[in-house]
Amino acid sequence: MTNSKDVARLAGVSQATVSRVLNGSAPISEDTRRRVIKAVEELGYVKHAGATAMRTRRTRTVGIVVSEMSNPFFQEIFDELILQFASAGLRTMVWHAGAHAQDAVNAIRDRAIDGMVFTALSEDSPEMQAALQAERPLLLINRTTDTLNYDCVVSDNLGGGRLVADYLAAAGRTDALLVAGDLTTSTGRDRRAGFLDAMKEHGAPVPESRQLPADYSAPAAFSLVKQHLEQHGAPEAIFCSNDAMAVAVMNALKEHGVSVPEQTWVLGYDDVAASSWPLVSLTTVSQSSRAMARAGAELLLKRLQNPDLPWQRKIFPARLEIRGSTAHFRA
Repeated sequence: MTNSKDVARLAGVSQATVSRVLNGSAPISEDTRRRVIKAVEELGYVKHAGATAMRTRRTRTVGIVVSEMSNPFFQEIFDELILQFASAGLRTMVWHAGAHAQDAVNAIRDRAIDGMVFTALSEDSPEMQAALQAERPLLLINRTTDTLNYDCVVSDNLGGGRLVADYLAAAGRTDALLVAGDLTTSTGRDRRAGFLDAMKEHGAPVPESRQLPADYSAPAAFSLVKQHLEQHGAPEAIFCSNDAMAVAVMNALKEHGVSVPEQTWVLGYDDVAASSWPLVSLTTVSQSSRAMARAGAELLLKRLQNPDLPWQRKIFPARLEIRGSTAHFRA
């Protein structure tokens, strides 16, 4: 069985340092903390899991339900959540919402986890309903709902959509196409609403025929935009509800012989790391993925200690990162 000595050996630190990292009992450098957490993850070490569960009736385990791991934005959130929970001495169990939904439901109902994180689900999903019925501490990241029966961390998606519309209107690029996200999610609805409302206010409403329902899918975005180009030609600008779709759209434009940004501007949403690479240079609405994950982990850890705390909703401001896909125009 793996023990703290094995973790210390792999991380190149003392057992006392491993204990301090997992207990949060003393200041530790970020480099040392990450080395210890990486060793914990690689070895699958859980600190005194059985004894802790016996004493506290807690499993020291947090569940994470994901539905889209191909999107780098969620990869960044997932990575930071693992680090934060491991630093607090908790292990994580991860389920894919599509392939392992029932496994997640069973774990919640069997109280095999102390709390649950959802990164991309709708309120009526079976996993979330099971968590609510079991009264397990529950955290939403990058999603919100009209009711507040759980903690959530989001960015200002309405505001982010408006930022894009304001920017395009100031540049005179109002012949715009929207490649929309999944409208069953709060992020998809809010980004779309913020963009469309602001474009209408600028006297440039976007008709439904120019709102392509790609549901956050890069292949769907590529196909839909390619079809639009063949039927209607290139618009002045294309706003995509995430960066993955925006990169796919840039590929569709290139395949069709449309130059970016000379003919068509392309804008995304999320500001994943690859968006700033010179070959991509995507103008995008920035979300603080790791900061959001850290804030969410902190909320859930506090909730585990005190279930009666008032529910909290933390909203991170959005900002527009202007890069080469829009010719560096600044309003």
